[in-house]
Amino acid sequence: MAYCYKLTAPRSMGKIPKGFVLQVASCCTARPNSDEVRTALMAAGFTDQSSLGYCSSGNWKVEQVKL
Repeated sequence: MAYCYKLTAPRSMGKIPKGFVLQVASCCTARPNSDEVRTALMAAGFTDQSSLGYCSSGNWKVEQVKL
């Protein structure tokens, strides 16, 4: 089963501005894993290493989207 998460940047992280919202599809029930967040960041156009260094979901405000 797939889950959908809304990730919000609580502060500026590399080139990611504070308040930036990212939607991540995940197979995990608690939080998306770092590979899933990295893939979503790259799809959003953040390919620099400083931004991709924040791919851990612990860096983000995470909310599960009810489908």
